[in-house]
Amino acid sequence: MNLSRLLPRVVYLTGFFATAASAFAQSGRYASVVFDQVDIKANVVYRTATNIKGEAEALKLDVYQPAGDAERKRPAILWLHGGGFRPGNDKQQKYVVAMATAFAKRGYVGVAPDYRVRADQGKDRIPTLKDAVEDGRAALAWVRSHATELGVDPNRIAVGGGSAGGELAVSLVALENTAAAKAGTTRIFALIDLWGSPPEDFTLAGVDENYPPTVIVHGTADQSVPFANSEAFVARLKAKGIKNELMPIPGAPHTPTNHMDEFVKTVSAFVFAALKK
Repeated sequence: MNLSRLLPRVVYLTGFFATAASAFAQSGRYASVVFDQVDIKANVVYRTATNIKGEAEALKLDVYQPAGDAERKRPAILWLHGGGFRPGNDKQQKYVVAMATAFAKRGYVGVAPDYRVRADQGKDRIPTLKDAVEDGRAALAWVRSHATELGVDPNRIAVGGGSAGGELAVSLVALENTAAAKAGTTRIFALIDLWGSPPEDFTLAGVDENYPPTVIVHGTADQSVPFANSEAFVARLKAKGIKNELMPIPGAPHTPTNHMDEFVKTVSAFVFAALKK
């Protein structure tokens, strides 16, 4: 995977997102690569939580920002790593770093948090999911509370996740947007689901009319998270009238990073369109 091949491109949009996105079309910001370098601030503690051992665990995150950017009201994306909710992967997972970097070069602020995981999850994985979602929502709250410092518009935040991070993200955005609708506050504006569509019984909340526009990338030969999960997820989104796009990668396995140059373009175009819906 060579991120230097992600050449600037103009995204032409049609449909109900086109007018909203046109405000950004002149500069290319958020649609294509406009920055060469990314500044990373690593290992910022965003909360302390009690882990499965009953111990206090300091959870940390990394912040990715376009180097030399003068804009102070930038959209942000929360990037959630995979790893089956077990120890072994964290916020430094290679594709998380690559995605956060690719989008920071487009002008977004990326935030990649760790969350609580468990070596032995037992037959009921829902408690593990609940802890992870709680941590993800705490990371979102941290971004909003530090918006001025980060140069982030707290009203324009998207969520992305791969594998287990995608499973986590599917529930996180459902809970966040339902709560925002009840409170009259701003919702998550997009979901980026990277080969992480969960079965419906492994979610904490269902899809409703408040769910964000969703883009899904999934290899059709995935043996870890069946491609059929994404097809079922799309059916649930369509049933509620939620804007969505499924990018199948024919014959690709789980975590198809060999196709990253392709799907970064698809995801970027979709998120750009959703940015000012």
